[in-house]
Amino acid sequence: MDDGGDYKKARGVLLTYSTFLLAMWFFQAKLTQFNLLGVSLTLEHHKESIWLVLAVLNIYFWFRFFQRLPRLGLYFDEPMHDLYDDALVWLTVVFKRRTLKRLAEQRFSPLREQGEQMKLLGYGGNATARSSLAEDQENHGDEAPELHQISREARTKIKLWAGYQCTDEGKWLSYSSYARLDYQPNVVMTWAAKAFAIVKGAFVTPWFTDHVAPLVLGGISTTIALWKWWEMNFLTVAA
Repeated sequence: MDDGGDYKKARGVLLTYSTFLLAMWFFQAKLTQFNLLGVSLTLEHHKESIWLVLAVLNIYFWFRFFQRLPRLGLYFDEPMHDLYDDALVWLTVVFKRRTLKRLAEQRFSPLREQGEQMKLLGYGGNATARSSLAEDQENHGDEAPELHQISREARTKIKLWAGYQCTDEGKWLSYSSYARLDYQPNVVMTWAAKAFAIVKGAFVTPWFTDHVAPLVLGGISTTIALWKWWEMNFLTVAA
């Protein structure tokens, strides 16, 4: 059974048909005849219902594609998780930069009293959910949850750091020291990071165009077809 082939065929049919509906709506095509499965059909009766028929067909193709989506196909894949983690870390570092700087200065303050100097080298962080989950799965096997099963709070935990260098007896040390902070982003920050990851991922990874875009395009074209049917049968008559 060629599930991959069936999935690609279902996606291709949905995209083609949805694009066809959008093109007809955009160019205000008059539906007096159309081609179905290689057969040219001329419409003589019930022309006012053609948009409804087209919408029903698109609904069928939409569900046909949805049923063939890979398991967890609507969840982020690994490249999308990479983008999400990077966006989340960048956003939290920007938001907590002053706090990290203050923590570094607090750690260094006893040395400052002795006349030593410090300079900040940079800020950074990492999202810990995937590494923690990998360790949990290694220790507990199938009993450990998958990434999509953990809570938002567990998924978005961040370890932040500020690197700094200081002097010892007036000479700069060759190694860096770090002030660290465990941080839990709020829901606004996590959704902002996710939105950014989705927008960027739409251009740099195939996840959005392969799994999400066909559903969105199919939903839009179906909605337009239903609207055209409603407009022809009720709004025009009422006017």
